[in-house]
Amino acid sequence: MAEEKLRLFWADSDMTALRTAIRRNLGLDWPEQSGASGPELPGSTAVASLEALKAELTRAIAAAEQPPVFDISALEKDEHFDLTVKNLYYTIINAHPEYKYAYDLTASVEADGTLRCTISYMPYRTGNYPADFQGTEVDSLSELVQTARAGLSQGTIDIRITDPTLAVDDMNKALQQVGGGWLLCQLNRDSTAITVTPQNGLTHAQALERLAETQRLAEQIYGETVTADMDQQEKAEALYSYLTEQVRYDFRYYGQPGEMPYESTTAYGALHDHLAICGGYAQAFQVLLEQAEIPCITVTGKMGSENHMWNLAQIDGQWLYFDATSDRGRAEYGFSYCGAAPEELVRYVWEHDRAMFLAESIFP
Repeated sequence: MAEEKLRLFWADSDMTALRTAIRRNLGLDWPEQSGASGPELPGSTAVASLEALKAELTRAIAAAEQPPVFDISALEKDEHFDLTVKNLYYTIINAHPEYKYAYDLTASVEADGTLRCTISYMPYRTGNYPADFQGTEVDSLSELVQTARAGLSQGTIDIRITDPTLAVDDMNKALQQVGGGWLLCQLNRDSTAITVTPQNGLTHAQALERLAETQRLAEQIYGETVTADMDQQEKAEALYSYLTEQVRYDFRYYGQPGEMPYESTTAYGALHDHLAICGGYAQAFQVLLEQAEIPCITVTGKMGSENHMWNLAQIDGQWLYFDATSDRGRAEYGFSYCGAAPEELVRYVWEHDRAMFLAESIFP
C-alpha cells in the first residue's frame, strides 16, 4: 500500500514538473531538441542552411541593397567561414551575370555569432556617386562606344553611367568594338571609368600610331575601290571583294602559331601586310565599312569546331552577316557569305539575338 502511494506521489504531474525543473537547473538532463533553431538574436535574420543564406544574399543583390545581419548559430562553420560566404557570392554572380553590378562582397563572423556581409555596388546601379565625382555622362551603349573612341589617347576615361538598367557584360562587349586590337577598352572595377590598355607590348603612342595607319589605309582603299554612284549594297560588295582578293590567310595560325605575328589578328595586318586570320579580316571589313558610313560590328562564335570572327552590317536598313575569311579567293565563283541571313550560316554557332541587340544598341 505504501509503495503504491509512493508511486502515485512521484507520478503526480506537479512533482514531475518540479523534478524536470530541478534537473535542468543542475544541468543533469536536457530535453530533446526540436528542429527549430531557437529564437533569433535581436536585429538579425536567422538562416538554418547555406542555401537559405544564399537565397538571402541573392535577394539583397537583386534589389541592390545591403543584406541584413545574419544569425548563423544553427550553421556548421569553421575558421574560414568568411571564405565559404565569399564562394556563395561567386556562385550567385556566375549564375546571374546580370548581377555583376555587385562587384565585391566582404563577410565577417562577429563575436556574438552573427554574420555581417557588405556588398559593394557599382554607383551607376545605386546612383551613389561621390558628390564631387566628375565624368562624361553615358546613358546608352552607343554613347559608351562613342566616349571610348573619343578618349583613346587617354589611359583612363572617367564616366558617369546614368542608365541603371545597362548590364556590365553588355557594356564590356560593346567596348570590344573599340581599339582595333591595339588598345583594350573595358570598364574598371566599379564602372566609373573606361580603362584603355595597349596590347602586344606596345606603348600607348605606338598603339595609336597603328590605329592611325590603319585608318589611313582604309581611307585610301575606300577611295580606290568605291565610286560615287554606288549604293550601300554595292559599296559593301566592292569592299568585301577587295578583302577576299587582296588579303591572304596566315596559315601559320595552324602550323606555326608561335611564328604568326600579332598583326595578323588585326585590321592593320590585313590592310598593311595583306595577311590575316579571321580577326584581321573582320576588323578590316569593319573599318572599311566605317568609311562608307555603314553600321557594322564584329561577331564572335564558332565555325565548325573552331573559334571564329565575322561581321554583322546594316545594308539598306537590314542587318546581314559577312564573312570575308570564308569567302577569300571566291570572287569569280560567287560569294557564300556576303550579306547572308542568319539561317544561311548553317555551320556557325553564335548568339544571334545577342549580336543583334549589340548592333542595334550601338547603332540605334
